[in-house]
Amino acid sequence: EENGERRIDRAEAEKLLDCAYAAGVNYYDTAYGYHGGESEQFLGEAMKKYPRESFYFATKLPIWMMQDDGPERMEEIFSDQLRRLQTDYIDFYLLHGVDADGFETVKRLGAYDFIRQKQAEGKVRHVGISFHDTPEVLEKILDTYAFDFVQIQLNYLDWTLQDAKGKYELLQERGLPIIVMEPCRGGKLAKLPADDEAALRALRPDASIASWAFRWLQDLPGVQIVLSGMPEMPQMVDNVETF
Repeated sequence: EENGERRIDRAEAEKLLDCAYAAGVNYYDTAYGYHGGESEQFLGEAMKKYPRESFYFATKLPIWMMQDDGPERMEEIFSDQLRRLQTDYIDFYLLHGVDADGFETVKRLGAYDFIRQKQAEGKVRHVGISFHDTPEVLEKILDTYAFDFVQIQLNYLDWTLQDAKGKYELLQERGLPIIVMEPCRGGKLAKLPADDEAALRALRPDASIASWAFRWLQDLPGVQIVLSGMPEMPQMVDNVETF
C-alpha cells in the first residue's frame, strides 16, 4: 500500500501474467478505475511483448463515474483506455457495474449507443455488460438493449444467496454467453468450515478447496469465461492446473 492505496507490484504481477500466458490464458480483464487507473496502464505495458492477436483485452466504461457527464466524457475515457492499453481496439468492452440505477444512467448518457458506435468504428470487437442486480432488472435491460455477452457474479454460494441461478437461467434462455466474476467469492470459497473441507478432501485428496468452485462452474453450459484474480504464484499454478 502507498498512501492508503493498493499499488501494483509490477515485477511480481508481470511474472504472474507471463505464467498465465505461457499456460494458454488469453483473456485479460481490467477496468478504468482498478488500482486508481494503474491497472490498464500496467496491463498495456506488460502485454506489449506479446503479439496483439494472441490475446484479448477486456475493459469497461465506468457508468458509475459519469452521473452528470456528457458524451464528451465517455469519449475522453475511451481514448484514455486505448492509450493506457497501448492498443487501437478493445476486444471485449463492457458497461461497468450496471444495476437498476446504473441502467437509468446508461439511458440518460446514451452509453449503449456510444459503445455500439465504437464497435462500428472497429475500435471495439464485442459489446457487453457487467451486471449487479436482480434477475428482474437484468430482464428489463435485456429487453431494452442487445448485448454480445453478459458478465455476472456466479458461484455455488450466490446460486441461491443472490439468485445467480435466476440470472444464469435468463441468460441461457436468451442464448447469451456468460462471463463469470467472483467465481471464488473473493476468496471466501477457497477456505471452508473444517467439516466441509474434510468432506471434499475425502472425495479428492489432492484438489484444493478453491478448485471445487472453479470445477462447479465448468459444469454449467453457457459459461464461456471464468475470471480469477490471483495475487500469488501458488494460486496461479493451482488455477492453471484446475482448468
